[in-house]
Amino acid sequence: MLKYAGIQREERLKAQFFLEKLKCIVLMILIIQFLDKGYLIFAQDLSYESDIEYILTEYILGDYEEVIRLLNKHYFNYQNELSYLYGLCYLKLNMNKIAIGYFDVTLAKYKNNYEVLNNIGVAYFQENDYIKAMKYFHLSFISNIDYEIARENYNVVYERWISKRENESICPVIPFTEKPTMYNSLGWFYYYSGDFHNAIYYFRKSIDEDEKYQFAYIALAYIYDEGNNFEEALNYLKKAKKIDENNPDLYNNLGIVYYHLFDYENSENAFRKAILLNYRFAEPYNNLGFLYLEKGEYGLSEKYLKNSIEINLDNQSLRAESMAGLAIINMKNKNIDQSKAYKESSMRLDYRMNNIKYLTNKLKWSNELIEIWSNI
Repeated sequence: MLKYAGIQREERLKAQFFLEKLKCIVLMILIIQFLDKGYLIFAQDLSYESDIEYILTEYILGDYEEVIRLLNKHYFNYQNELSYLYGLCYLKLNMNKIAIGYFDVTLAKYKNNYEVLNNIGVAYFQENDYIKAMKYFHLSFISNIDYEIARENYNVVYERWISKRENESICPVIPFTEKPTMYNSLGWFYYYSGDFHNAIYYFRKSIDEDEKYQFAYIALAYIYDEGNNFEEALNYLKKAKKIDENNPDLYNNLGIVYYHLFDYENSENAFRKAILLNYRFAEPYNNLGFLYLEKGEYGLSEKYLKNSIEINLDNQSLRAESMAGLAIINMKNKNIDQSKAYKESSMRLDYRMNNIKYLTNKLKWSNELIEIWSNI
């Protein structure tokens, strides 16, 4: 029923590229595309699950070109998870403009992430663009005032900048960060392969590397919420809140967990806080719509579901769910034709809306909602 903003792009990407993925699988089965030391490498050996540990090992060993080769096999389906690791490899290879491009993809998802901002600064520094380097180090530091690396990098670049006319020959070493976000990406790798044990392991490892890495706490909360361990999910979100209280994704996810704990007052407040922090954030509008639907407040429910649809520009699965909510409201209000029209629109947007297992396990719809939906 309620959506975690943190994985919307992954879910949307999987839906959008469903047919393309099938085509790729067929091609991989029919055509063996390359040889390795004289032996055929079969399609089933090319899954990202089997590559994860090897990718990490090769990265640690410094074989960045091999890491990029392996990542190329999976980037089509996992752009958000892999962009950061691509950026790190190209940064290591001193291919800074390419690195910046991949970091920008990561930054589009993880807005104001101090690690990503710092590493963009490193890339600009290696390009001798000191002004932009200082800009990103400054942005990194104000995103996390306890992040000393960004402060130190800013000072080093500033000194370098003011002395550049003297043809200073010693180029200072600028540190960049990698492990927390890299482990977080591996956590999502394992999550999508169904290995929740290793997913939790890598998310926790991300926290071990940086206890203020908020995204890992939110990721762990998502897994525990999905496993119906709502108290543990709430525990991780409360820890995330201590790191940054101005993250709209955090409040949207808090609203979801409180909803599953039947604490509707705190759930409503959290969703409203998410909207207050980002009024263009479609997920909490949708979630408020379903909260009010469960409470029988159909006027408010319809208002927020329509708001979600209005500002939702590209998330088809979320739009499908909002349409489904409107179909249920209209069914409740005896507007049968309108209800059927919304249901048809919903199922055209996302074929999974016709799957009871998806509605029950993923969206966590109540039996009442499922029954009404089935009878439209």
